[in-house]
Amino acid sequence: MIHKKQGISELEYVFATHPHADHIGGLDRVAKEIKINNLYVSNGEADTKSYRDFINEAANKGLYPSVPLLGSKFDLAGSTFEVLSVANTNDPNNNSIVLLYTNGNDKILLMGDAEKEIEQKLNIRDVDLLKVGHHGSHSSSSKPFIDKINPEYAVILVGEDNKYGHPHKETMDILKEKSIEIHRSDECGDIIFTSTGNGLEVDCKKGSYSTGANSKYNKTENTVKIESNTSSIQSGNINSYNNNSNESENIENNKSDVVYWTKSGKKYHSDPNCSGMKSPISGTIKESQRTPCSKCY
Repeated sequence: MIHKKQGISELEYVFATHPHADHIGGLDRVAKEIKINNLYVSNGEADTKSYRDFINEAANKGLYPSVPLLGSKFDLAGSTFEVLSVANTNDPNNNSIVLLYTNGNDKILLMGDAEKEIEQKLNIRDVDLLKVGHHGSHSSSSKPFIDKINPEYAVILVGEDNKYGHPHKETMDILKEKSIEIHRSDECGDIIFTSTGNGLEVDCKKGSYSTGANSKYNKTENTVKIESNTSSIQSGNINSYNNNSNESENIENNKSDVVYWTKSGKKYHSDPNCSGMKSPISGTIKESQRTPCSKCY
């Protein structure tokens, strides 16, 4: 497992960016196996098995997560995390905790699944590394935003041959136009950036500007680890922590495809914006107990 391969036994801060299963689906196991000192969650509500498992395991460990304050800063051995967004909207993606990590002269922007509406509100310029929002979807990474933050590197956490077609052409064209160096988990697997305080180093080969194939969704073990001499942060698709313990459940749930539905709706959707859904719930197909939407599938 990732934490054992990287020698991680303790985490000073864990930020659960938002409650979608592809972002918190393995946090229950992380809380069970790794010491967590501070745990933070986004605004909004969630009523899925993945989120309940996470909250229950955190409580078992004496952890009671809170929503961080906008603008708050968290120190980590001379580096800092600053909270740039903790929105409270009807869209869980836009409720993502957005963080700026600063180590000396190095700046790293972690967007979660935040989309263009949030990008427009961020007062940030000139970062070295962007963790691209929403897996390279066209709903994020607008040209004005990319022009403003002007990153040297962009990391895209995305499953190989995923059914959503991530990353989308619109996003890749913008990144290519600015000659931003791409690193992709579907092409490289685990990605480790080291922050020296005066420049970033990466162990992953340069990625391509190609778009997703829009085929059957296939989760992979996707992790970005960003290190400095005295501290480290990790972000990514943490479902990899849950691969072994939930193997039979994943097979039964069609490899845990993430779908969306509403409490009153009778259909599940592959797109959280389909049919004008308000406050969609996310989870697996089995958890939804609904039939597929004819527009999405």
